[in-house]
Amino acid sequence: MAWDEWEQLKSDAAERHTTHMRLNSASVDGGYSTPATGSGGPDLLITDTPWTGAARVAKELRTSTDTGLTELKKSDDGVGGGTEGFDCTAALKEIQPTWEARLAAVRDECDHMEGTLGKTGKRFGETDHKVKGDVDGVHTANKPGWAR
Repeated sequence: MAWDEWEQLKSDAAERHTTHMRLNSASVDGGYSTPATGSGGPDLLITDTPWTGAARVAKELRTSTDTGLTELKKSDDGVGGGTEGFDCTAALKEIQPTWEARLAAVRDECDHMEGTLGKTGKRFGETDHKVKGDVDGVHTANKPGWAR
């Protein structure tokens, strides 16, 4: 391929692919912008919704894991009396503490994740509104078409 041919291909590609940048929620009406791939619209959308949704799921998992842990502890109450000496009773007494420890670790991790994910979503939402306010405060004489 000749050098001139290469330069022509690069030039053609540059004409076909223009770059656009738009901040999330920087729409005129203050609502969230919507990605419009290929249409020259924004291609990045960040909202707090996935983060707060994940925090909600972590809370639900924490609650159900805690319930399971309580049920597991209750299930041991009736074992023992007439079953002493059986291998299955000894095995249950041996593995139950490890399962309780595992479930407690999952419960505690879900509790930690709920807080972290919730705070992250809150920060994204606050940052988004702050950046929009900062951008709205910038006044230029000649705004490009996408900023009007």
